[in-house]
Amino acid sequence: MAVNALRRAGPVRAGALVGVVLAGGEGRRMGPGAPKPVRRLGGQVMVAHVVQRLRPQVMDLVVVANDPHPAFRALDVPVIPDPPDILRQARREGRRLGPLAGILAGMEWALAHQPHAGWILTAPADVPFLPRDLTVWLCGHLHVDEPDVLTVRREHAIAIWSVRLAPDLRRAILEDGMRRVEDFARRHRHAEFAWPGGGSQFVNINTPEELAAAEARLAKSRLLQRNIKGRRTP
Repeated sequence: MAVNALRRAGPVRAGALVGVVLAGGEGRRMGPGAPKPVRRLGGQVMVAHVVQRLRPQVMDLVVVANDPHPAFRALDVPVIPDPPDILRQARREGRRLGPLAGILAGMEWALAHQPHAGWILTAPADVPFLPRDLTVWLCGHLHVDEPDVLTVRREHAIAIWSVRLAPDLRRAILEDGMRRVEDFARRHRHAEFAWPGGGSQFVNINTPEELAAAEARLAKSRLLQRNIKGRRTP
């Protein structure tokens, strides 16, 4: 018996998740110029691609960025910095903060603004081809006993985090000087899964060459979509 599967062309939403886009990296490998998240890609800033792919999949969305660049404010989503006390301590000690500070900022924002959510989904600002069914796939792995952290293999910043971890994460950053995402994840109940079919949707844009390759990939995808649409038009 043949079964007609429902084909979804757009994003799919699952669960009470708050999306957190991590846009605080320096992006020094990109060279001089605008911060990496606001480099142009396909006619808009790179972080906008991540926001557009993630926003329909979550109940709310926030971008964590310490840079006051006006392009962040044009995203039409809340933009917050890393926690101020953690920023001050890092500056006093002359050290850079890793993505854990942004994850903490997202957790604390969710607790204040969406207290019934319980979970955040983090993604860096430099993954413009983020899967449109990311939340469905990840939430499908939140079984009983559910983990505190669920990550995509080899992509530790793309993860679901219980907001209950916020106090311990704050201590880990302030008292232990922890910076690596995977180190903190492994302190808790942590599950990790490989994305089916490979990880091309999680490609990071770190250099001008990778940005040019992403531009070509996006142009090819748009041309293909136009051709498909043209064939469907009577």
